[in-house]
Amino acid sequence: MIARKGASVVRWVAAAGCLLLVLAGCGAAEPPAAGARPPGDAASVPSATPSTTPVPSPNWTELPRTSVTPAPPARFRYRTAQLEAALPSIYGKAKLEKFGAIFPPLATARSAVDPLPPGQVSPELCRKFIQFDGTPGIKGDFVAPGTPSALTDGGAPMGPFLTGPQVFASVVELPGALGDRLLDQRLPTPAECAHIQLDGHDRASMVERPVPGFGVRARYVVTSYRVADVRSVERKLYYRTPTYVVEVRMTGNAATDATFFAFARVTRDRLAAALKG
Repeated sequence: MIARKGASVVRWVAAAGCLLLVLAGCGAAEPPAAGARPPGDAASVPSATPSTTPVPSPNWTELPRTSVTPAPPARFRYRTAQLEAALPSIYGKAKLEKFGAIFPPLATARSAVDPLPPGQVSPELCRKFIQFDGTPGIKGDFVAPGTPSALTDGGAPMGPFLTGPQVFASVVELPGALGDRLLDQRLPTPAECAHIQLDGHDRASMVERPVPGFGVRARYVVTSYRVADVRSVERKLYYRTPTYVVEVRMTGNAATDATFFAFARVTRDRLAAALKG
């Protein structure tokens, strides 16, 4: 189990690093569960503009890793294998690979590659948000060892034009306040990051948008920047249920809100059907 845990974390970190250079693509998502809305349903697609609710700019202060290792509960609700099986297995024609035990993260999990080239970034705060996904510390460092968690990821082979998409989804058992704590480790996205300049030229953006259908704590963040003059887009959805937390990610500039939420709904419905008890 330890070896598998290490392998999964290494793969996860390595995959994230690769996505900063080139992103890949594939076709439509696997068929949604019965009752799921079809792709492109307007009710499931968030607004194309940022939320109009003012969000105060957060104070980016690097947070140290949690110094005390929490004790796991007396018993867990799920098994890691159960979470793995509940995640999507395919995306279009691409078979997704599944791994277990992604939490708690390794001490080296804070390392991240800055995708923005050297230069004067304005607002400077937004460079940190893109580099560290809005989290000024080690994400999930409070999760107790042995907590059931799993991920699935994959897509078509990477190409030079970042067309994509590649997909990723993870689930971790965290009930109630612990689920909120994981979601809240990511700071609110500053409104000024919708237009990020590098040496006076528009270079990137990060926008947090409202999203229906995934609970009141759901957060949808779209990040765009350029890699070798090719626009790269990454969409991320975070949400929780009373018993687990989910992250869904899609990278690739050919993807749309509709294709992203088609995959997100497949993930949501599969997890909900499999993790009832």
